Amino acid sequence: MWAEWAKLNVAIRFTGPVFWRVVRTAPSKRDPEAIASGIAALTAALKVAEPRLAKGWLAGEAFTLADILFGHVLYRYFDIDIARQELPGLAVYYRRLRQRPAFRDHVMVSYDELRVVD
Repeated sequence: MWAEWAKLNVAIRFTGPVFWRVVRTAPSKRDPEAIASGIAALTAALKVAEPRLAKGWLAGEAFTLADILFGHVLYRYFDIDIARQELPGLAVYYRRLRQRPAFRDHVMVSYDELRVVD
């Protein structure tokens, strides 16, 4: 259930509506209203999991595929320059992810080649 939630509610709401509009669009051509709308939709999705995230992994006590599908989006979410609502459970969860060597080695990698500049 949480793996599908991550894919259909978080990755899709982040990648096109927020990430591509911020990273792949030149600053002079960005649509701030569209980006804000995308962030609002993404935040609503993130709030669904907020109570679970402070307690453990997304699907329970063990790290699972759900955490991979959810967690891989978070590095870029926290790395790009956007306004984010404070979500304490998400912050705790992301700190936990960053402690995992595989996350640091395989997810927290440069994506500079995707960035567009004016």
